[in-house]
Order: sequence, then C-alpha cells, then structure tokens
Amino acid sequence: MNKMKEQIIICLWLLTSSMFLHSQSDEKHKEQIESENPVLEFISSGIYVTSFKNSENAFGTEFHLTYWFNHKWGGGLSYTAKFEEEETLSDVALLGSWNPASWITINLGPNFGFSGEHRDFEVSAYTEVEVNIRPKEWIHFGPVIGTVIGRNSEIAFGVHLGFEFDQF
Repeated sequence: MNKMKEQIIICLWLLTSSMFLHSQSDEKHKEQIESENPVLEFISSGIYVTSFKNSENAFGTEFHLTYWFNHKWGGGLSYTAKFEEEETLSDVALLGSWNPASWITINLGPNFGFSGEHRDFEVSAYTEVEVNIRPKEWIHFGPVIGTVIGRNSEIAFGVHLGFEFDQF
C-alpha cells in the first residue's frame, strides 16, 4: 500500500509541476480554440498501471482517437493494452472529452475490459486527465493520470504524445 501512495504522490507532483512549467499558448492556438472547426486527434501513451484490488502492476500502452467538435467538446475511442506477466489485457473505452483550458483535457466514459485467462469481461467507469504542453498548435505531450473504477479498479499514470489534424 505504501508503494501505491508513493506512486500517487509522484504522479500528482508531475501533474502539478507540468502545470507550473507550462507556458501560455500562442495566439494562433487561442484563435483555434475559439473557432468552431472540427479537429481529429490521435494520442499515444505509455502507462504504468497499479491495481487497487491486489498488488499487480503492469506496463501498457494506450491509443485515443478523438473527434473534437469545437476544440472544447469531443468524443472518441480509447484502446488500452496492459502487458501483464502471463497475458496481455485489452480494454476499449467510449470517450466524452472536454478541454476546460488549452493545457488540460478530461476524458470520461464507459470502459469495456475484455476477458482473458485471469479476468472476466467487465464494464467499468473510465476517467483520465491529460496535461498538454504544446510546442506547436498541432502537437502536444505531457503527463497523464487515469482510473478505471469497477470490479477490478486501477490507477494508471504515464506520458502521452498527441497530434491534431484540422484538415482531414
């Protein structure tokens, strides 16, 4: 349990540090956020997952495909692969996405954990927060923290890299 507390503290420290280190978005990105033009976004993340139910930990990868209706609200899909010792577990989530500011994204939705040798099919709640550092208006990276709340609840944290395509 102490290891999980340390991991949560480190993750919260990373998120807080990123917020303080993040510079203001450039004028072009502010104009883009205020526009109503749709954007397609692809995100890849490397994550570390810790289970609340037992002491199992795993590395994984996550991919999001989000259609942003107006740079504030979007919807999409997430695929997560967790590489455990004996098997790879797959989850798919339906996402509702919100950008309260250009530097943060909140994703919520139902999560579908597919059955494996050591897990039954499960529907749970998915929540994730991304801190977006934007060197250019079409690319962002930063820390990510998320949870899956259900029969097999877990917390995940890592780093993401995202690309936005406004002309598709």
